[in-house]
Amino acid sequence: MKRLILLSAFLISSLSFAQIQSFDSTYIEGLKKDIGGTFKEIVDDNMKLTEDQAKIFWPLYDEYMASRTPVFEERVRITEEYMMNYYAMDDATAKDLLNKSMKLNEDLLDIRKQSLNKMLEQLPATLVGKFFQIDARVSALVDLIRMSSTPLVRDEE
Repeated sequence: MKRLILLSAFLISSLSFAQIQSFDSTYIEGLKKDIGGTFKEIVDDNMKLTEDQAKIFWPLYDEYMASRTPVFEERVRITEEYMMNYYAMDDATAKDLLNKSMKLNEDLLDIRKQSLNKMLEQLPATLVGKFFQIDARVSALVDLIRMSSTPLVRDEE
């Protein structure tokens, strides 16, 4: 849990810098790498895997994380598009962004279901459940920080 607190502090402290960077791709890549590394440490600290379980779990974990990457990259692109249209948001653009966001949520849920089923084929359900609890907590924290740094749609003037 210490690492989760550290991740929170890291993400919160990076918010003001992220706004200054204005979606600089180098910054975003560095942030993704830092969060990914920290997430793996959080998982490792909390899973308490046996040696045999670790041999099975970590390749499945790596596959899961790799399958999520395109979804999170698209989320960054959608956020960039939102911010680029922030002052001139029309209904058509808003509807398009909403549809893209909903599709990403569905895609991420599908990835989680597929990974869950693969893990359940080879690992105890309690261990798989613990991993997805950790995943949900860290994801919720990252989402909260991401959403709190993205302004609400402007009111019409």
